[in-house]
Amino acid sequence: MNQKYKVLFLIVFFQSCSSEVKIAESPNESITKNNIVFYQTEFDSIYFTKNKYVIENWLNYSELSQIINEINNNNLSALTDNKIYLKRFFKGIKNTIPDMIKEPEIISRITVIETDILKFESDLSESYSDEIQKLKMTKKVNNAFSNLNFQIDMLVEKQKNKQLDSIN
Repeated sequence: MNQKYKVLFLIVFFQSCSSEVKIAESPNESITKNNIVFYQTEFDSIYFTKNKYVIENWLNYSELSQIINEINNNNLSALTDNKIYLKRFFKGIKNTIPDMIKEPEIISRITVIETDILKFESDLSESYSDEIQKLKMTKKVNNAFSNLNFQIDMLVEKQKNKQLDSIN
């Protein structure tokens, strides 16, 4: 029985090693590459908050946005061997959330981003990441950032509705 698992593992391992990634340079043309070129990968699906006035004075949010932008541009130097700074940064961002949106929903979304970025940093520092893994982690961070922005919009909308209800 144990021998079957070893053989199955080897088959899966060799299949995954030989896989290639297809990257489209234009909508009508696709090419095959062994490595992912990040500038050819688009991350236009990031959701940005529509309530800019809530975050315009939140400096840590701007810094988080810059970190994510650097990740999307494949400039991972801010992540590499930088766990102490990242932990301090995320502690700071949680402590500086504007009062209007300082709710558990926002704190939990920031914690998810923190977890994803720290995992990404750990993988990069340990050299466990290949290009496909980097792309997956980049998309995961973008998804978490989009969820934070969406939650900000939902909280602002909820507060606006409460104010309207209290007027009526």
